[in-house]
Amino acid sequence: MINVFHDLLLLRLMLLASAWGLLTPQSLVTGASVEQIGEGKRHPLRGKEIDWIDGDYVLRNDQVVAVIARPGAGRHANMTVRGVGACIIDFTRLDAESDQLSCYYPLAGRYQFFDKGLVETGALDGGGVFWRCRSTSAIAGNGTVATIEYQLRDGDPYLTVLKTVTGEDVSQVTAADSVRADQTFVVGTIAKTTTGYCEDEHFRQTYGFEAARGQQAPQWSASGRNRQLKYASDAADRSDKRVQWVTRVYAASSPLDLWGLTSGAAAQKFSVSGAVGEHPRIKLSVIAGDVGSLELPCEWRSAADGKSVVHLPPGNYRVRGEAVGHLPVETDIKVTSEPGEFALKLGSATAVQVTTMSEEGLPVPCKASFYGARDADGKMTPDPVFGVESQSGAVGNCVYSADGQFVRSLPPGTYDLLLSRGPEYDAVFEKIKIAEGQQQSIKATLKRVVDTTGWVSAELHSHSTPSGDNTSDQLGRVENLVCEQIDFAPCTEHQRIESYDDQLEKLGAKAFMATCTGMELTGSPLPINHQNAFPLKWKPYSQDGGGPKTSSNPVTQIARLAMWDDNSDKLVQTNHPNVSQLVDDRNLDGEPDGGFAKMLDFMDVMEVHPPEMIFMTSEEVKEMKRPGTNRILPWMELLKSGRRIPGVVNTDAHYNWNGSGWLRNWIRSSTDAPAEIQTAEMVDRLEKGQVIMSTGPFMTVRLHHPGLKVPAAIGDSVTIDGSDVELEIKVQCANWMDVNRVEVFVNGEMQPALSRTRKTHPQDFGNGVIKFDQRLDITLPPDSFVIVAAIGERMELGRVMGKRYGRRPPVVVSNPVFVKVNSQ
Repeated sequence: MINVFHDLLLLRLMLLASAWGLLTPQSLVTGASVEQIGEGKRHPLRGKEIDWIDGDYVLRNDQVVAVIARPGAGRHANMTVRGVGACIIDFTRLDAESDQLSCYYPLAGRYQFFDKGLVETGALDGGGVFWRCRSTSAIAGNGTVATIEYQLRDGDPYLTVLKTVTGEDVSQVTAADSVRADQTFVVGTIAKTTTGYCEDEHFRQTYGFEAARGQQAPQWSASGRNRQLKYASDAADRSDKRVQWVTRVYAASSPLDLWGLTSGAAAQKFSVSGAVGEHPRIKLSVIAGDVGSLELPCEWRSAADGKSVVHLPPGNYRVRGEAVGHLPVETDIKVTSEPGEFALKLGSATAVQVTTMSEEGLPVPCKASFYGARDADGKMTPDPVFGVESQSGAVGNCVYSADGQFVRSLPPGTYDLLLSRGPEYDAVFEKIKIAEGQQQSIKATLKRVVDTTGWVSAELHSHSTPSGDNTSDQLGRVENLVCEQIDFAPCTEHQRIESYDDQLEKLGAKAFMATCTGMELTGSPLPINHQNAFPLKWKPYSQDGGGPKTSSNPVTQIARLAMWDDNSDKLVQTNHPNVSQLVDDRNLDGEPDGGFAKMLDFMDVMEVHPPEMIFMTSEEVKEMKRPGTNRILPWMELLKSGRRIPGVVNTDAHYNWNGSGWLRNWIRSSTDAPAEIQTAEMVDRLEKGQVIMSTGPFMTVRLHHPGLKVPAAIGDSVTIDGSDVELEIKVQCANWMDVNRVEVFVNGEMQPALSRTRKTHPQDFGNGVIKFDQRLDITLPPDSFVIVAAIGERMELGRVMGKRYGRRPPVVVSNPVFVKVNSQ
């Protein structure tokens, strides 16, 4: 009878968990377990910072799940989170999965764990499991040996981590660990406890580090990219030849939740309803009650569905729920020692419903930018802030919508609303005034006014959190690209082959953007030793996705990348080089030494941004503080020397607030439909230099000569009899940018006789979509290349591209047309 009652109770608990969305295959685990990840044993976690691969170890019970990286000299989580063998690289609670941890380094990274054969796993007396490994060496070379042991007992909401150092002299060994938790994480301690924490409120994750001994909390300090935890002297158990300190590591939804967990409190489930629109990011807080003089943030965030879990000790509390554009709600609750459930309903919402359609009446992706404006009485509304720049969906004052349909709550006020879809579309400008509790509907048609037939737009270099030097949600990166109407974008994370396919699938946006696997191989010296390549063979669940290693010799590195995958056909791009270092002066000491010129043998294209620097004179370059950042003039000198390396421009975006779109390439293409783009064709066209580089304006260049059956276009190489040709130049712009100057360069030299400006030749410029459409007569030298550039001098891209990148000028630069003139 007792067993039947137990089974019925367990079933009831499972049904409740399922109703809350907490029942996953992982949460069905009742006892603690440890296993090595591999074929048939891959358990996906949820969270932005997932880094596990095959060979790592999973420790799991009904409360938490953690991944311990397998020992090994080459085990790195990503480009900057390195040497992670025997460290925690993924960690989250099961009732609020949101892994945001880059790495927890027991022993503060002072020991190396390179031998996977030293790993031991097993069962603990009384229920639970352990994972243990001995170090292979001490970085300090002091003859000591360290052992790390992770223990996970049944029902524990934490991992117990035992760190033991032995040796002839351990007197100089300090009790310290370190943590990689970047950007939006903040650190603190819980007063009157032995617990320190780091919190990222925006992604609903807090990690706690509780010293099992002593009376004081560990102290935080900076240590390079890491944050070091130094424990009080009484936290360590010392003898002449041995020192040990023990830490209980928690995952929690907030510092308040962590406080409850360390107090043994029961889980309290909160459900907040009434939120309007996507990405509500509801904040809850305890504003009064039995929190005493608790010196830590008493607030937490809900998941997108309004649900959250926080552990609260018994007592009476007043809880407040709030979200952008909603009237807050407050309620009094009584918490007991048992789990509880509480519901809140937000007050009325102030919101706009936006729908963007194509001229054919179909939904089309868009970026919506909200700027605070002044009302008729002169009152200024501030810009709204919907989220931090590492998030997806709603970021800063922007909303990215892959299907062009969203509801956004916002504070009451007066706003300028800009709806855009990249530079081929006219932007829609709306003035809205919205009162508290009011909801408005806005429907807009985004007109594709710039004719780019035969060309597709591309971004060949951008990043998100897998790169390791930023914390941006990769979904947000892909949203950026799709909403800015990038037709083709390979995935180019640092030191890791990956793909955007899964993100496009989530967004339902495969019809709007083509992609392929790729990577950026990032070595030193900087800035010369960064190269992208695509496509590459992706090996999921393996170190670096199966990608090559870096080399301190840039020639070796680029050659290795070019020949990777059995010398398969791929595009190799050198990123943001100092061209002088490349071709002339490898150590930048002012003495010519040949540079790294052999890199050119493996290079298909090179980044030459910023494109506006093509208009600089040599004197202006000399006055620059960093003349090496002008790449486009030395690039033309490289072309003049006979090295035909096409130029490209890319954002190198790392964050999601207007990160993508303000630089792009247009690549000649046999299709205008993104879903039909073939990577092999993109590689071929890029290698041939059939590329237009731009911050927004679109330009075509065609060279006419009686001996040519069809005009020569950008990237073509032709031979003609006679040096007189006609150059046809056409520049188009959407309604939010303009150009007022066009220049022709022959063999890298600006041709003053062909210069056109609105001031000197107003009749040559238009005020509609077509800004310039002229044919210019030109006499060419025997062997030449022709490049055309247009710019809006003293103009800006403006608020469509945000306050930072909107300050850039509208500018477009062609790749060369190469012409060989036969003598008459």
